[in-house]
Amino acid sequence: MKKFIIPVLTLLALASCAKFDEMNKSTTGLTVDSAQPMYVFGRTLYNGSSNDHQRNFNLNDDMYAHYFAQGLGWTDFWRYNAGWGDIFWRDFYTDRLQEYWLIDEICGDDEKYKCIKAANDVWNVVLWLRVIDRHGDAPYFDEEGNFGAGKGTTLPYSKVADIYADLIKRLQADATALGGSASGQMDFGAYDFLFNNDWAQWKKFANTLIMRLSMRYAQAGTFKSAFTAAANDCFSSPGDYARISCDTGVWGDYYDRTFNDWSNTFTNCDFMSMMNGTNPGYTTGVVDPRRAFFFLPGTDEATAGNSTWDGYPFDYTADTETAIVTAHGGKKSFARLNMYNTDGFFHYSGAGNENLSWCYSSYSEALFLKAEAALRGWISGNAEDLWKQAIKASMDEIAVFVTRSGGKTTISAADANAYIAALPAFGSSKEQQLRSIMIQKWVALYPNSVEAWAEQRRTGYPDYASQVLTYPAVSASSGVSGGNIIQRIPYPQNEYNTNAGNIPSEFSDYNAKNMEKGISWSLNGTGTQSATAAPNNKL
Repeated sequence: MKKFIIPVLTLLALASCAKFDEMNKSTTGLTVDSAQPMYVFGRTLYNGSSNDHQRNFNLNDDMYAHYFAQGLGWTDFWRYNAGWGDIFWRDFYTDRLQEYWLIDEICGDDEKYKCIKAANDVWNVVLWLRVIDRHGDAPYFDEEGNFGAGKGTTLPYSKVADIYADLIKRLQADATALGGSASGQMDFGAYDFLFNNDWAQWKKFANTLIMRLSMRYAQAGTFKSAFTAAANDCFSSPGDYARISCDTGVWGDYYDRTFNDWSNTFTNCDFMSMMNGTNPGYTTGVVDPRRAFFFLPGTDEATAGNSTWDGYPFDYTADTETAIVTAHGGKKSFARLNMYNTDGFFHYSGAGNENLSWCYSSYSEALFLKAEAALRGWISGNAEDLWKQAIKASMDEIAVFVTRSGGKTTISAADANAYIAALPAFGSSKEQQLRSIMIQKWVALYPNSVEAWAEQRRTGYPDYASQVLTYPAVSASSGVSGGNIIQRIPYPQNEYNTNAGNIPSEFSDYNAKNMEKGISWSLNGTGTQSATAAPNNKL
């Protein structure tokens, strides 16, 4: 566990009234001659993960994925605050893209920087997904049709599908560069917080991302060949986990703050019922063995039995508090994130032995992608077998998190097999089988809510129709009609102020119900998606 030392290379975000042409210009005087790539890379890794996590993701994606709930007095879990939802877009176009191009320019065409440039590009793709998967079309290509965003010029909006195609090409080139000889290659020193300069791991990460991106457009099969090629050298063991371990000695507002310090974050009732085996749409009757690593029971309700493992309900208001307290044996208590045991998934301390991490991709994700690919006939193999392997891999990955400080290191094979044996049937139809894959993938992706929300929009699973997910109250601020699913985060108000002519015409009205309009890879395309309709992926 390395301590984060973030160099003071501040690329100041400009005020919201800034012109788009000025958005990508540094005001610090930082030049190619005054920076080294490892320092800039450490900054873009850390700030790309940690900056304003609560307002960027915890108050949006975490709720939309039904992973977490907010203890902020909010009675409707689907609401939206533009001043918060705009932050990641702003930071990406003002800071992260500048850092990307600065590293690229420092390295130039020097062969000894080949791997550094490729890893920088892979990380930039991760951040691009967090823009276009949340907002949709975005400025990306320059007038010559090349990736050119972040160079200080106003660009038209590019289609998500076209950006995806280019991101896949970039990742393919990165994987090739990372797969060559490492002899004579410069590295990031102590500033590669993801893989500690292990270029083989970076290559596997690139290929796993290619699989993820390719599957977004599975219905059209556009990127099938890219998927099958990447699947040959993707994440392949439980230790293959793209995560950045937190250093709580550096200020952030991750779950150590939002849960432990501020009491703003709780586990969602739907995810908790899945952990308990009592979810009404996917009942197993057994406790998920991952529960003890993810969560702890409520502290003031020890005599109330299983109610200590309740998730935070959607209807928790002053009006319903009496009924909830009565149902909880006279006390008010909910399951907590396991931050306090050394074997806790979210454990952290001042000693630098944090399990608490920002999670990006894993071996289990690669296996779930392969299970779906087998179901669709893209690769050989049995989809059900790969599904079971993926579930088991998710449990094995727990050990990667909790081997520090003498913590419990494993879920036994017996416990994993007992859980898998208790699962509802895999299904006889391909639609049923896809549902089984995606529900378990939702569990395994936890707490990567950005990816979980994207996959729910793509396939419709976990679904509301069978009550795996509970449809929440909807605020007028969310920009979605009651009964429809939140599909995207609106474009920032600053875009309407300074770049309105380039915003796609269907989003020209900022006040329209834009959050219910899908991304091009969504289950119903760019149309709305009703929570009451059973998903139909037309497999």
